[in-house]
Amino acid sequence: MKKIGKIAMAGLMISVFAGAGETAPFVPRMQLGGDLHVDRMREQNLNVVKKAVEGIGKTLPQRVDAYTRLVGIDSNGTRLIYTFEVDGGPKSDATLRKEGETRMAPLVRKGICQSARRFLQAGISIRYRYLSKGTGKEILRVDVSENNCSLLR
Repeated sequence: MKKIGKIAMAGLMISVFAGAGETAPFVPRMQLGGDLHVDRMREQNLNVVKKAVEGIGKTLPQRVDAYTRLVGIDSNGTRLIYTFEVDGGPKSDATLRKEGETRMAPLVRKGICQSARRFLQAGISIRYRYLSKGTGKEILRVDVSENNCSLLR
């Protein structure tokens, strides 16, 4: 009985290896619902960014919190650029910049990674610019791409 099992197994192995040359080699492909090339994906991302700018731009300005308003949205290629105005009261731009870089930037980055995950996964990056209401100068800039978010996990 053991001999028959070994012979059957050997026959199965021979038939598997003998037929292996007849099948086409496996070629991995992305399944995206059609033949979507990199150039076409970039074009779609540009359109998504453009539509986001148009849609959100119609609703501005928007109050974010007691000190911050979203005052602008723009794009540069596949980067969405949000512009916020911060009312820092009597604080200087230097103080606001220091607080922003040490305390706010990590929180903002984490929030973008959570709330804009689909944009980031699609290759769209996001920039938040914070301007001082008093001087109009940039006090903080936070750039986020999918790579930044993978470092946070």
